[in-house]
This record gives sequence, structure tokens and C-alpha cells, in this order.
Amino acid sequence: MKTVRVTIFSDYICPFCYIGKGIVEKLQKEFAGELVINDEWLPYEIHPETPAGGVRLDEYFSGMNAGLFFTEINQRAKRYGLFFGPQEVLSNSRLALMGGEFAKEHDRYHEYHSAVFKAYFTDCKNIGEMDVLLKVLRDCGLEEEIFKEAVEQGVYLEKLKETTQRARDNFVKAAPTFAIDGYGNVTGAASLDTFREIFSNLRDDHN
Repeated sequence: MKTVRVTIFSDYICPFCYIGKGIVEKLQKEFAGELVINDEWLPYEIHPETPAGGVRLDEYFSGMNAGLFFTEINQRAKRYGLFFGPQEVLSNSRLALMGGEFAKEHDRYHEYHSAVFKAYFTDCKNIGEMDVLLKVLRDCGLEEEIFKEAVEQGVYLEKLKETTQRARDNFVKAAPTFAIDGYGNVTGAASLDTFREIFSNLRDDHN
């Protein structure tokens, strides 16, 4: 069976990255037995200038009606079993992205990946706060103190720099960007049907 590798450049404060996660998981189920979709998620910090404590969404995006935005996005999210709560804060995502790299090293990435998105978008937590992130780590069976020590030593900052450069090398300018082997890049809020067509063609090319 053919395997297609998909590299996704993503940020935990990006709502369409959360939707993208749902799309990938749905496609993996739909194409099971026909095509293996191997997804790799890489950290791509979209708003590095965000203050450590975060900032209100309606201040960062002048004139934004966050309540209306999330009501509308829930129309798309529900088909993937996702829910967006009334989040009002744009978090600084660097700590959460470093947590993702920590989780990869300890074989808990997919659990962590789901938990951080849910903490931010569904539970409306500020994932830029260490206490919030430590609870996510703990709930995923990860060692909080080891992570804190790694953060203090700057262990994952170089990794974030590496993936930023990799993103540039792949002509990535926005999140999410799906770099699909055998096809190319798909950026932003692409529909499920768009991805279905891409993967159907890749499957049929193999046959």
C-alpha cells in the first residue's frame, strides 16, 4: 500500500490548524486500506510578537468580533467532532510549541497535540501560561519538572528556529500549510473535498 507523507506547519493558536487536524484524521480513516497518510506536524510560530501573558483578540485584531468568528467556525468544526469555545485571548504559543517537541521526544505527541488544541480553543485556557501548560503535560503523562528544566536551558528554541527555516525552504508563509509529497503545498482553510481530491489522485496514480 502506498504511503503519502504530509508535513503540516502549524501553530496551536491557529483555529484552522485545529480544523486541519480534524481533516487529517478524517482522511486517514476514509482512505484506510487504500492509502497510508503519514502526518508530521511541525511548529510554526505565527505571532511571535505576542506578549508573554497574551493579548485580547479584539485588541490584536482591531474590530474583530471573536464571538461571531467562533460561532461561524463551529459550523465547520462540528463535522470533525471539534468545538470552539468563546476564547477571548490570543496566547503566546512559543511555550506550547516547545511542549510539542518535548512530547515528541517522550512518545506522547498525539495525546499532547490534541490536548493543547482543546485547552486553548475548547476550554479557552491561556496556553502561554506555564501552569496551564504543565497541567496539559501532566494529563498526558509527561514529566513537568523535566520540561521546565529543558525550557530554562533553552533546549527547544533551536528546534523552533530549525523548523522556521524549514518552513521558509518549503515556501511556507502561513499556517496551516500542508506539504504533501507528490503534490505540493496546500495553505489555509482548504475544504475537506479539496484534500479528498488530492489524495484520491495520489492513490490512483499509484494504481
